[in-house]
Amino acid sequence: MAATYCLQFTDLAAWWRWVNPIPRRHGERPDGEVLLDAAARAQLAGWCRIPAGHLMRALPSWTAGPEVPADRNRGADAQGWARWRVGALEWGPVVFACRLCAARRGAGHDRVWVYRPPWRRLCARHSRWLLKAGEGHPLEFVDVSTMVGELGRAQRRWGRVEAAAQAAGVVPGEVFALARAVVCGWWEQEEFWAWEVVWVSRLDGVVAATRRWCSGVAGWGDAQWRLLVRDAVVFPEVVAVAAALVDKRLVEKAGKQVEGLLRDRAGVEPFAAMLGERLDRPWLAAVETTGTPGPLARWVAVTAREQRKPDGALPLRGFKGKWSVRGPHRPVEVGAGLLLLAQSSPADDSGQDGGATGGCLSGQSVVRQPSAGPGWALRQRDAELFAQGVEHARCQVDRFGHLALAHTENGVVDGFDLGRWLARRRAEAVSLTAEQAAQLARLDPWWNPPWPVGWQRFWYRARRYVDGHGPVHGGDNLDGLVQWLQTWLRRQILLYEKLHPGQRELLTELGLTAGEVERFRAWPARRRHPGEALAVAQAYAARFGHLAVTGATVIDGFSLDAWLSSARRRQRTANRLTRLGTRLSALDAWWNPPWTLSWQRMWWAAHHHVHGLPEGARWWPDAPGAEGALTWLRQQHTHPSLLLPGQQQLIADLMRIGGRGPVWQPRISDQAWQTLAELLPSRPVGDRRYRSDRQILEGIIHIACTGHSWPHIPEELGSFATCRIRFQRWHADGTLARICHTVLPESDTHWQQQLADYIGRPAVDG
Repeated sequence: MAATYCLQFTDLAAWWRWVNPIPRRHGERPDGEVLLDAAARAQLAGWCRIPAGHLMRALPSWTAGPEVPADRNRGADAQGWARWRVGALEWGPVVFACRLCAARRGAGHDRVWVYRPPWRRLCARHSRWLLKAGEGHPLEFVDVSTMVGELGRAQRRWGRVEAAAQAAGVVPGEVFALARAVVCGWWEQEEFWAWEVVWVSRLDGVVAATRRWCSGVAGWGDAQWRLLVRDAVVFPEVVAVAAALVDKRLVEKAGKQVEGLLRDRAGVEPFAAMLGERLDRPWLAAVETTGTPGPLARWVAVTAREQRKPDGALPLRGFKGKWSVRGPHRPVEVGAGLLLLAQSSPADDSGQDGGATGGCLSGQSVVRQPSAGPGWALRQRDAELFAQGVEHARCQVDRFGHLALAHTENGVVDGFDLGRWLARRRAEAVSLTAEQAAQLARLDPWWNPPWPVGWQRFWYRARRYVDGHGPVHGGDNLDGLVQWLQTWLRRQILLYEKLHPGQRELLTELGLTAGEVERFRAWPARRRHPGEALAVAQAYAARFGHLAVTGATVIDGFSLDAWLSSARRRQRTANRLTRLGTRLSALDAWWNPPWTLSWQRMWWAAHHHVHGLPEGARWWPDAPGAEGALTWLRQQHTHPSLLLPGQQQLIADLMRIGGRGPVWQPRISDQAWQTLAELLPSRPVGDRRYRSDRQILEGIIHIACTGHSWPHIPEELGSFATCRIRFQRWHADGTLARICHTVLPESDTHWQQQLADYIGRPAVDG
């Protein structure tokens, strides 16, 4: 702007007050931004003679100026405020704009820079792939006319990938960066180019088309051209890999297959095989599992580890997250790569700037040396730090015999935190080279077990005890062992079927084989582990829907009623919710009620009749029927003064859903009564208060069907004392037995069976 008005930069800068110092050696930065406040923006719009609204639409940083409080002493001609800022930090990388497109918008033939992410570099109108500014070369684009259709489809597909990433709560830029690191890693592998065919033709076509636009760049050979056009050639595969990384179904399917290979470098093979099918490269799995693990192997391992976490656990973010790209995995950028190639010897890059590109651009010549790249010094430093950690690990093994260290704050020895170092190596095991993994395995084969390190550390302690006292066996109920070892071994026996095969193998070294586990479980007087008793309670609650155990209940030799009674006493004595009580409350919220268990058991029956049995549950042997349970519910609702506040609330909750319970209805049909009337004794002579035989029989049947006591007979059936006396008389003379054996209509068989069961019980006159 100063040149436009024939001014010096210092003359123009004097009009503004700067929030931060102006860099004097800023040069010509394509991403250099001067951010202005409202007053300065008004001045700039006046100098340019361009409305401020036009500048707002043209410049992304127009409204991002410094917010400086207004000065009351400033007049109308007050100076504006300005701030110098590197725009790439805020709005992304800066690329050269297509000059043909910019000319149509009035820019003429001047060079134009734009902020544009790496997935929006294609100018489909003029078949150009725009290059990043400030990379140290004069080219603004590469000609992609030979593959513009593929790039256009990939760029349109990225919109769907970006939407899927945002729906999953992932930053789209992180997904693209990881996919680009994966594909560029393939670009640098000799094994990949031994199979690859598509990239060879793309590479030759793009380089040949681009060279027609320029007469040649001094000192450039095939290596420089390959580096320049790499991002354009691999862009369709980058988008395809990004789409696979955010595909929920593909990730879940791969996570299940990787479950058993989580700690192994081969865990990436299932996902790489499915990815190879998508990319039409079935040999991709073999390439990915060869050599040093790359970013894809790390992503698969972290993804499988997150799937094993409980629901609701937050995923890792930042450096430890699965979307981060570690330094050794980052691809070499064009500017840094050209600088390294310029510093190398002419024999390394052939020193050619023209000619045919066919055989020179394909195959092994595409692969850069492992030492090349801006991260070479960092990798060297990492190797030195790893060697230092291995040396400390060797001292640990010489002293204690293993590497199962706890990650604690007090684990620093000689200024080195070996526990933290080993924890990081386990978390990034897939990123270790084969030689590094072998060094740690030689020190301790179980340095990175597929089970918790705490278990492995306890096993080493148990092995030291066994070496001094002999192997353990399950025939003596483990009584001869120390308490800490007893507790740990009982836990392993309880979960023996769920242990990893490697854990079972290690327990065998202690003497605890599968046969010894069976001997321990068959010991008649063995003490039960709390976890085993809790498993029995869980199975009972899943079977019947509650833990209101009232009578003797023995399951697989375990007395559940006695164990629950003991747990209730301990909780009431402690006057608080114990740890065991918390787990039992998760199975049944009313496992320890402040009222009788028989009442709670009856409430559960009414609850199941109202709500229905839970899925997988069934009725217990002495469970009352629907009519008896709902009649009980109505009786409890009728006498609330006899209940505790908690009982009243439970009854009220069921009454809102189940209503006031069933109203009494006659059970004996008219057809059946014609048969039963002949079986009843004749009416006594002179008994004027003698009630109807049918009414008396209905009362007896009601008690038999509901199981209630005699005082709970419905009011419609009269006095309960008369029914009970008549029941005793008819039961004694065999009248009820004859009724139960008489053939009646099908509608009466239900109450007939209930009556037969009732008179067969002891103390039926209760």
